Parts: sequence; C-alpha cells; structure tokens
Amino acid sequence: MESRFSAAKPQISLSRLIFRGTKFNLVGWAGMLVNSGCLYLLKGVLGVPLIPASLIAIEIAIVHNFFWHRYWTWKDRNGNGEKPFLIQLLTYNLMTGAVDLVANVTVLWMLTTMFGVYYLISNIFGMIMGPFIKFWLNEKVIFKKRDD
Repeated sequence: MESRFSAAKPQISLSRLIFRGTKFNLVGWAGMLVNSGCLYLLKGVLGVPLIPASLIAIEIAIVHNFFWHRYWTWKDRNGNGEKPFLIQLLTYNLMTGAVDLVANVTVLWMLTTMFGVYYLISNIFGMIMGPFIKFWLNEKVIFKKRDD
C-alpha cells in the first residue's frame, strides 16, 4: 500500500512541472511579442542600428518576463526567505541575458546579414533557441526551492 503512494509523488511533481512549463512558455511567448514590438519600434520606426536595437529589445523583454515569472510562474517560491527581489532580478537578468545574447543575437545577426532574412523573422528564430536552457536555469537556479 505504501509503494502506491510513493509512486504517485513523481506524477504530481511531473504534472506541476508540466503546468509550470506551460506558464513559462506563455510568458516566453508574451516576451517574444514584447521583444519583437520593441525591435520594430527601435529599428523599423526610429532607425536604431540592428544590434543595439536588438540588445535593448532583449533587455526590455527580460525585465517583462522576470516580473511575470516571479509573480506568476514561480510565485510559490517568493516567500519564506527565498532570494531577495534585487538579487533574483540580477541573477535572472545575467543568466537569461547570456542565453539570449548567445542564441538570439547570434542567430539574428547571421540570418539577417549572411542570408538576407528579414530582421523580424531572424529575430523569431533567435528567440526560439533558448527556452529549454532558460527553463532549467529558472527552475534550478533563479527560482530554486530552498530544499532542492
């Protein structure tokens, strides 16, 4: 009888992980819209060069996503002595920014300059590169449970 209950625990954890992963992806998709809108505004409307415009758009999307993850995706991990807000924001910004810098900006630059792909399409391909790495970083480092 006891083994039946212990076998159920991983399923509960898996369902929570899937639910959290779904929330993570919803926030990520909203962040893609924020990033693309900012990139269009900066480059397409204001004429800011591609790479600086991309870096600014990424930073705005990172801050947008952090707030949603902190207060929705991982809201259960923001009390009881978890990491202070500014430490969490800085950690999130540095880790997510590093992934975005490598994946997003590199793919954006390569597709646009080397292959002539429209910059907003290149940007979407760049944003697709990092979600799995970023989910793991959020789950295990940025919003880590104290007992993990």
